[in-house]
Amino acid sequence: MIRTGYLRWEIEAADERSQADRLAREVVLKARPSYRKVQIKGGNQEEAAERFVRGEASYAAVLHAVERSGEEVEVTVPDVGPHIFRYSSSDREKNVGFWMAKLHREVEAFAHEVVRVAGSFPRLVIANPALRAGYAKLVEHEVFRVIDGSSTPEATREDEPMTLDAAAFAQGVPELVAAQLVRDVVEPREFEEFCRDDRITIRNGLRIFRISRKSHALIEVWKADTYSGEARLCVVFKDPGMPPSDEVVMKYLLAKHQPDMLWKVGVRFPAPTGRFDAPVPRRWHSAP
Repeated sequence: MIRTGYLRWEIEAADERSQADRLAREVVLKARPSYRKVQIKGGNQEEAAERFVRGEASYAAVLHAVERSGEEVEVTVPDVGPHIFRYSSSDREKNVGFWMAKLHREVEAFAHEVVRVAGSFPRLVIANPALRAGYAKLVEHEVFRVIDGSSTPEATREDEPMTLDAAAFAQGVPELVAAQLVRDVVEPREFEEFCRDDRITIRNGLRIFRISRKSHALIEVWKADTYSGEARLCVVFKDPGMPPSDEVVMKYLLAKHQPDMLWKVGVRFPAPTGRFDAPVPRRWHSAP
């Protein structure tokens, strides 16, 4: 399961023989909402305002919605996909580089389609291009977790809706949603540290990255062999209003999967002083 704003998605990925070409195979990608229906308490004003802006209703509908401020609005979230692409078995067996490049392109296209569909519910997904691009990266990450078997999709709840309170949307809830997203992305040990210390520590190769939840905080970089400070990195995203926990997720994915890029784009400051003050997990001693 992965989140885009307030929406939760179950990602499916299958690799099967093509029915149209017996010599080819097909990868089938699909996203299902964790909850088919979402009930928004007090959301009728926002819905009427959106319809008025799009020219689908008159201003009288907005005034009428204000009078019915206590009612609920129910929206139905559709499936995304299936996104299907065909490939030759020989490419996968004999030309792995070509196959992986194609797979990455198709997964990236699918991830953006999921975010596009999610974006059609503006009350459920933050209307910000930078955040939506980040959500696409998260969906892409979840697709590969499903492919390698480290994530398993659950059934879509058709029997009961997910309930949200529209009044809470303007009270900082995006940061709470972003914090829940951290739980979906990181490992349990890392999430425990996030809850306890407002940070995440991750080792990749010969470096240890410490990512704070504070807005625009510097990333501490420590040497994994001596546990001495190496540098502090300043990484600023284009969106200055990004919730701090969303920043943590973006930096975490870079540190885990693209540490060289993180080291390249980050503006370097003097190394953190003092000693590395966190317990060193036993498995880190043998990590590459």
